[in-house]
Amino acid sequence: MSTAATEIRAFTAVTFDSPTKFTEFCKNGGKPLGGIIGGRSVKGMMNVTFETSDPGSLEILATVCEMGHAEVANSVDAATRAFHGTAGNGWKNTTIEERCRLAMRLVELCDRDRDVLLACEIRDGGKVSELAEGDFTQIRECAEYFCRVARNAQMGESEACQVAIGIKGYSFREPWGVVAGIIPWNYPLVLTAWFMFPALLSGNCILIKPAEDTPLSALYIGKLAEEAGFPPGVINVLPGRGEITGQCLAEHPGVRFISFTGSPGVGQWIMRTCDQHGTRMKREMGGNGAAIVLADADPELVARMIGRYTNQHFGQTCCTVHRVFVDKTIADDFIEAQRVFFSELKIGYQADAGTQLGAVVNSTQHSRILQAQRETIDRGGEAVLNGGIAQVEGREGYYLKPALYRTRPGIDCNPAEVFHAFTTICPIGSAEQALQLANNSPYGLGASVWTKDIQRGVSLAKQFRDGTCQVNCHNSIAYGLPYGGQGISGGPGGGVNCEETFYDYTQVKAIYVAEYPN
Repeated sequence: MSTAATEIRAFTAVTFDSPTKFTEFCKNGGKPLGGIIGGRSVKGMMNVTFETSDPGSLEILATVCEMGHAEVANSVDAATRAFHGTAGNGWKNTTIEERCRLAMRLVELCDRDRDVLLACEIRDGGKVSELAEGDFTQIRECAEYFCRVARNAQMGESEACQVAIGIKGYSFREPWGVVAGIIPWNYPLVLTAWFMFPALLSGNCILIKPAEDTPLSALYIGKLAEEAGFPPGVINVLPGRGEITGQCLAEHPGVRFISFTGSPGVGQWIMRTCDQHGTRMKREMGGNGAAIVLADADPELVARMIGRYTNQHFGQTCCTVHRVFVDKTIADDFIEAQRVFFSELKIGYQADAGTQLGAVVNSTQHSRILQAQRETIDRGGEAVLNGGIAQVEGREGYYLKPALYRTRPGIDCNPAEVFHAFTTICPIGSAEQALQLANNSPYGLGASVWTKDIQRGVSLAKQFRDGTCQVNCHNSIAYGLPYGGQGISGGPGGGVNCEETFYDYTQVKAIYVAEYPN
């Protein structure tokens, strides 16, 4: 194996010790952590709590209050009051510079408490430090990008034009008002930032509903928002289960817009519910990413590169590679190189040095992955690595071994998203066959082509039915370029991270003005 190939490794942990400030935040003086509504910590009228735990040790980190119908209603009221204000001093009328100042003040406080937020990602979310540290950088990058967009955005009245004799018309763009972000458990810090900053900077007041498995980072950011000086009600945090808190958000007509990231089934239910009262919704509902490896690619090098991204956050990444279509002339070498890469992964506790494959987030996900591994064999996949339960000495978390399968055209043994280090590899006879197979999926989030022939790679990438199409790279994201899905993976609007994202959080209307008739 070439030196270049052997240097490619999976995301890896260094030893991480939780700071005292994180521990004290979780303990909360012996009381459950409440939601944040109108600048106050709220226990919730249901008097229901849930526990959030470290998936790699099953240690209970904190007890959290669940928000229900009353709290959702109260948060909508608080956000509505903050949006309109009194005497024209609401958030919708706050200057762009003041919004940017508060956003960057929040970023500064996040930087100050970096280790606390890293502990949220590593301990509550189960991430290895290398990935968690990269996620943390997104807070500042996202805020700075959308501050630039906000300063240049065309809000309010456009230039008027003559539309008929005696009639002028113009457009008027304004924020929705109260918008909600339903955040998944796999990237809580990143996706909170991706929702929060464009929504706030375009003039909305926000409701953040974190996943019940990973609520700590959103609750801590809500705490910092108060310290940063955001007016009460501008940023509200509503922890709870999707079937309780999430459902109440979807059913409330005062929520004008919802940004959702999660599974297709839940997203489609929310979309149908929103349609009943006219709430707009944008969604990202997972993926089953494909990679095409052409005959001129170095099979050992590319196998390890794809393996790195397949295992990103232990495969719990929406846009990662789970289906590989490799030219049959190099397929055996590719499969062997990927087998070696996955076999070498160090399975362990996510806060211990050297760990590359930690525990999945919860027992439900653990069971789903095991079921998917069995079903892949039942559908005709040939096991290269069997997967199954992994044991980590001294730990009781949800650990699993990586799984790798060889398949062939005509066998659909990997039809749905499997959130783990899990891949099917299909030898193919041509790039055209590979493209047809790659596009034969209801998902459409991310796909890649691997080849020395860049021009050919770009031509193939343009033919993917995916929102993010890549050549010789994968899981690529950059501010200024849209990150969204096609098929059931996403839409409508510009996804995240681009100028169109900012405008997704606004509404536009046409206004016509004629002189009063004599």
